[in-house]
Amino acid sequence: MKISTDSEFIEAVAAESGLLAGQSQLAHSTVLGLLEGAYGLKGLLVRIPTEKDETFRLRDGEETYLVKVSPPDEDPVIVHLQTACMEHLEATAPELPVQRMVRSLTGDPQVLLPSPEGLFDRVLRVMRYMPGDLLAGQDASAGQLQLVGSSLARVGLALQNFDHARADRLLLWDLKHFHRMRPLLDYVDEQHERSLAEDIFDRFDQKVVPLLGSLTAQVVHGDFSPFNVLIDPERPDYVAGIIDFGDVVRTPVIFDLSVIMANLLGTDASSPWKHALHVMDGYLNIRPLPDQELEALFISAQARLLLRALITQWRASHLPQRRDYLLSHSKPDWDRLAATAAAPTPQPAPTLNHNAPSITST
Repeated sequence: MKISTDSEFIEAVAAESGLLAGQSQLAHSTVLGLLEGAYGLKGLLVRIPTEKDETFRLRDGEETYLVKVSPPDEDPVIVHLQTACMEHLEATAPELPVQRMVRSLTGDPQVLLPSPEGLFDRVLRVMRYMPGDLLAGQDASAGQLQLVGSSLARVGLALQNFDHARADRLLLWDLKHFHRMRPLLDYVDEQHERSLAEDIFDRFDQKVVPLLGSLTAQVVHGDFSPFNVLIDPERPDYVAGIIDFGDVVRTPVIFDLSVIMANLLGTDASSPWKHALHVMDGYLNIRPLPDQELEALFISAQARLLLRALITQWRASHLPQRRDYLLSHSKPDWDRLAATAAAPTPQPAPTLNHNAPSITST
């Protein structure tokens, strides 16, 4: 398909990202039969609501597993990208608490399921279920947030040499496409929200877009959010698990850090940048970034939070049956964006030693 406008680009990227197709559900009995035949597993199967994959928790005796079945519109090669990334981390950085794949009876990390009703065969995968509490909702200290940032940096360093044929996939959440997302403003009704969004787009175009060709880039996790980070306050490194590699993509490294920072922007109303900066400090202690990239990082963190609000409103227009639910979830993002915009934006202070980052506000 020839793509000539940003609106057509958004539709194409959304389709490849799996955000346009309706969900189809396999019967529990079907999934249990597949698990027993391909993995020799059986037990109590409980469905877990998720955005795209069909996801289940399986209890087989003393063992617990996470079971995923890809949607029929997702290319199995994209699923293999995610699987290969996880296996690379297990092989090269076994100390990282990354979810582990369980191989089938034939030794394969994933099993293809013929899908006559879809574009592609579906993919069945089984992973070890990781214990721990979600970082989301936790009242983490400054030191604990720094440990979250250092964990992300270590994952990124371990992925520096990883590559895959589909690492350059199109992904709607990938901020290297953010400047093409202005058509999503058509779905913003409130003028103050639109003005806020236009300002972020303008600053992204001015400060980040000219750097896109020179920013440090590699394959990254892509969705290191508080809902994909498991924690254990009793562990010295705090982070007990890193899950959900569904947004793996090759992109500038700062955009990977932007995800967790965006999720923390405005969570402290009295100091909207504070929590995000704690994570950033922990990251920089492990993996320093040039001052120019740090300046772009502050803008891209806001852009990532805005992108979530915009995609949510756009999806609400495509899914009228879920419109009220989706819009209720986008309102907190707009509130946090407004609080962050009203606060001084951090600026990187030039320093010879980024292992002791110096951040000032203007």
